[in-house]
Amino acid sequence: MAISTNLIDYATVTTSTTSADVATQPADNCHTIIMLNTDGTNSVLVGIVDDGTNLTASNSATIIAGASLSLKIGTSQFRPCGSLNSGAGPQILRVEALAATPVISFQFLNATLPVAP
Repeated sequence: MAISTNLIDYATVTTSTTSADVATQPADNCHTIIMLNTDGTNSVLVGIVDDGTNLTASNSATIIAGASLSLKIGTSQFRPCGSLNSGAGPQILRVEALAATPVISFQFLNATLPVAP
């Protein structure tokens, strides 16, 4: 993944009951991911896992309906997996709905200097 020149990058994902990559992955200079489950009824799983790995209760976090989760991941040089990038890196940000098709709002907070988690 590349360096973002934006202070904050945004993505919105409509999930399904199958684990899927988030189309917009955090940039190398992203240090925090803020996720909001905008659905009023259904929970979702969110995790950073090996590319192609399905999310489960043991390798992801559950975001209940209407709740949010912040992950301090640090910039890429502090991450054990380095860049988060579909097909190019060992790990990737993925989502999965537990039911229906909830919408998840992502905010990726970026830095100009290295930031540890």
